[in-house]
Amino acid sequence: MQTSTPRSIASLACILRAGDTLPQSALQQSLRLAAASGAHLSVTIATQHLATPYSPLWMTLPSSLVAEVNAQTKAKATEAGEAAKDAARIAGVIADIHIQPDNGGEATASAVRAARASDLIVVDQPDAVIDVKATIFEEALFRSGRPVLVATPKRAPVVEVSKATLAWDGTSHAARAAADLLSLFPGLKHIDIVSVMGDKDMSSSLPGADMARHLARKGVHADIVELPAGDGPVANLIDSFATRSGADIIAMGGYGHSRLRQFVIGGVTSSIVRQAGTNLLMSY
Repeated sequence: MQTSTPRSIASLACILRAGDTLPQSALQQSLRLAAASGAHLSVTIATQHLATPYSPLWMTLPSSLVAEVNAQTKAKATEAGEAAKDAARIAGVIADIHIQPDNGGEATASAVRAARASDLIVVDQPDAVIDVKATIFEEALFRSGRPVLVATPKRAPVVEVSKATLAWDGTSHAARAAADLLSLFPGLKHIDIVSVMGDKDMSSSLPGADMARHLARKGVHADIVELPAGDGPVANLIDSFATRSGADIIAMGGYGHSRLRQFVIGGVTSSIVRQAGTNLLMSY
């Protein structure tokens, strides 16, 4: 019995949120990757769906306003869905487009569950900590079991990945990011293993040199890069290095601190997700 060679990316999931406009970065990134790898693409466009507020008086007026807003939102999402279908057809990509009304995050949660049967989830870069796109990113990262690619509007979609920046702190999340990077992009030739020294105690973590030796056995050249923490915020240091070095992608593990601490004081993950000028692969 003849079997086909497994592909690094056979199924892609893209989760979007439609508002007045549909962000294009994640969709275009998904289409480029799907076209390059011959992958099947599943696109979910979540739309806001308002519930009628309870009021014993003037019920007719709130109901009609809510119905009008929902109808307008649905029309915009349908238009966005048709545009996505046309873009997939032009790119030669087999794609399923799903439009789901979202009430309380139900559409996002459903899309993330379905995305577990994919190799990679692509989302748009959030604009702020409290942002619908940030919610989609977090839901995908924490609940899918799959790596998440955050597509930045600051750079063209990535297709051929030959050079990467691996943010390294020796944790299991960083190790998962390295493994996902190798699995998804077999054309990798060079990885810079970047550690920010002095940001936190890494005495009990796996040294970057050990990961470099592992990568060498995989046929990937790796350089160890140590950046002093005092030169600026960690997220800025990693992002700036990736830009200077010409990396095609940044890979890192998500959330070294608790999610509560991230929300209250911020952290490397939340900062770099919002500001990265290079497409970002996150693993958890």
